[in-house]
Amino acid sequence: MKKIIYFFVLVVTFLPKSGFTQCAPPAPSCSGCVALTTGNQTLASGTYCITTAISNLTIPSGAVVCMSGGSLTNSNLNGGTLLYTAGSLSNLNSNSGDIRVQGTLSNPSNTSFNNVRVIVENGGVLNMTSLDINSSLVVDGGTVNVTNLTRVNGNGSICLANMGQIHTQYFQNNGTNRTTAQTTKGCLSIAQPQNGQTFLNNPLTTSPDVLVCLPGTFTPSNLGSATVTTNCTGCANAMPVTYAYFRAQPLETGVRLEWQTSNELNHRFFIVERSLNALDFSPVSGEVIDPFGTQNGRKVYRHTDFGALSETYYYRLKQVDADGTVAYSKILSVILGNQATAVRVFPNPVINQLTVGFQTAETGIIDIEVADLSGKQWLSQSGNKTEKNHNETLQVQSLPKGLYLVTIRLGNQYFIRKVLK
Repeated sequence: MKKIIYFFVLVVTFLPKSGFTQCAPPAPSCSGCVALTTGNQTLASGTYCITTAISNLTIPSGAVVCMSGGSLTNSNLNGGTLLYTAGSLSNLNSNSGDIRVQGTLSNPSNTSFNNVRVIVENGGVLNMTSLDINSSLVVDGGTVNVTNLTRVNGNGSICLANMGQIHTQYFQNNGTNRTTAQTTKGCLSIAQPQNGQTFLNNPLTTSPDVLVCLPGTFTPSNLGSATVTTNCTGCANAMPVTYAYFRAQPLETGVRLEWQTSNELNHRFFIVERSLNALDFSPVSGEVIDPFGTQNGRKVYRHTDFGALSETYYYRLKQVDADGTVAYSKILSVILGNQATAVRVFPNPVINQLTVGFQTAETGIIDIEVADLSGKQWLSQSGNKTEKNHNETLQVQSLPKGLYLVTIRLGNQYFIRKVLK
């Protein structure tokens, strides 16, 4: 019987041996969130969903708000967590707490991040005209783009993990060694590093895992122990490896790991590592040097772990540079077992409308993506599951004929189904 239930991605950074360290705790789950339909209230502790227009909301400590659509205006973050995937955000008073960016958040109007921790997670993008960091900015596999000035003030800090990237026009550092990287490298790209445009008034970092990308040969002082790449056009050129994707596919026997790199700099080889507890990893491959092939000029690597049986397994890639420096990828979790009926797609083959049907007690935000076998995304849709039985309908009449992978996310669970059109 075919073995596949689901896999989910843990966007955290683990140490190679005992325990783990990270810039921020893992994101709270949106599973079982309560749909918000009215504003003008102070929330109690719990998990809530926003998919419609909400205003005058206060999010205190103990409250988690998962925003996957709609709008949030004239509200206060007072110690709670706002987990942003999609929607319109404006006039948010960020007094304390966490803003976690998992989608693309661009210049939320009349909103500052002065007193909150901003966490840009794997796949998340934060676009700002300017950015003052008075508290903490965590770039955990995500990307921050600032078209003007990024400024780290006295109590502010930057923590880079999972090869997170910051691209900024100008940069000002007023803290002492307040930029760090946890376990894996992260990158700061400064487009205008010249004196009069960039001010590093204090040492930037004590970590060589902080990579600094500069467009020419001019190098500002006070970069500390950062690893500097000159004549660098962007963080992709400074990273040892930039991943286009890393994913797992359960097979009849074992698990196939596949990853694609869009950039390799002084890279030597990969090793696939596996764990039963997401803490203690052991290699399950030798040195993976040669790519399986290329897609759009990018290298594609594969390794199949035939030793995976009916367990929950955690995988990561150990990437080794030419100088022996090691960095780790994000972690995938794969759960093997009998074929699940909790999520099904029909009709299959499909012509015009594809229905994703759920029969599971878990509720919360649903994200659905349809991609071809090359990884190109053709369609995405979000919804809110509030009952055990739930259907989402996708219009697929414009898709070319072919085989597609439908990835369905519900909370921390990822279901993958194949569909023929």
